[in-house]
Formats: sequence, C-alpha cells, structure tokens
Amino acid sequence: MTMQGAKSRFRIAVTEALMITAAAIILGFVYTAVMGKGLFGSSPATGKEAVSLPSVTYEEARDLYLKGEALFVDARHTYDFGAGRIKGAISVPLQDFDTIRPMLSIIPKDRALVIYCDGADCNSSRELALKLKADGYTSIKVFFGGWTEWTAHGQPREP
Repeated sequence: MTMQGAKSRFRIAVTEALMITAAAIILGFVYTAVMGKGLFGSSPATGKEAVSLPSVTYEEARDLYLKGEALFVDARHTYDFGAGRIKGAISVPLQDFDTIRPMLSIIPKDRALVIYCDGADCNSSRELALKLKADGYTSIKVFFGGWTEWTAHGQPREP
C-alpha cells in the first residue's frame, strides 16, 4: 500500500467516525427532548423551593405518627403501595397526581401531611410535596428516609 493510499483510508475513517459521532449527538438531543430530560427537562429545584419544603427525620416522622398529628402520604407507584406501606398512609402516586387531585379535596388544606417514598434516593416525595403546596396545602413535611427507613426501624406497616 502506498503512503497516498494509507492517507486516503485514514481520512475516510476519520470522516466516518465524525459522522457517527455527529449522528449520536443529534440522536441524544432528540431523545432528551422527547423524554423531557437533560437540557429539555423542567428546571431544577432552586434553593428557595427546598427551603419552603421542610423535611422530617425518622424520629420526627415516628413522633408525628404515634401522636396521630399527620396524615402520611405515599408518593410511590400503586404497586409498591400495595406491597407494603406505612400503616394508615394514603396513596398518591406522583405519576397519577393529576388524576387523583380531585379526590384530595376532602383533605383540609391545613392538615399536616408527611410525604414519603422509597428512601433518600427517591425524589417523588419532594416532587409530590411541591405539587401539593402549589394546590394550597400549607403544612407539608417530606420524610426523605421514607419506606426504607420506616421498615428498617420496624415501625407499623400494612399489609
């Protein structure tokens, strides 16, 4: 093979690699736009929102539960709620919020609510709390330890 032939093959390979890379980038942007993620997702929470949503520790959640001072709201999927939940909790799956919203009108807007999901890695509780706050609920707390921490301490659950 001549030096000229090797250079030509190298240029073709580099051109093909650049075209594949450009196609991957375009497909990535299309995917994130369709899925509403990344640059095309809703804006990340600001510090202001985080401050307006107080959280509770496991001990505070347990005390609120034992005193009957709060309604516990499970933000997990319906399947997870059915498999096990904090005893007495109601199910308001984040993804079904718009469907369930009319039924929530029976809960007084000033009722103390403790929102939870699976645990510290789950943001559904925080997102649901923001939606409830936007709907006018005034006494919302997020239990970030959630179902994982509750069950680890052997607290009341059902079924």
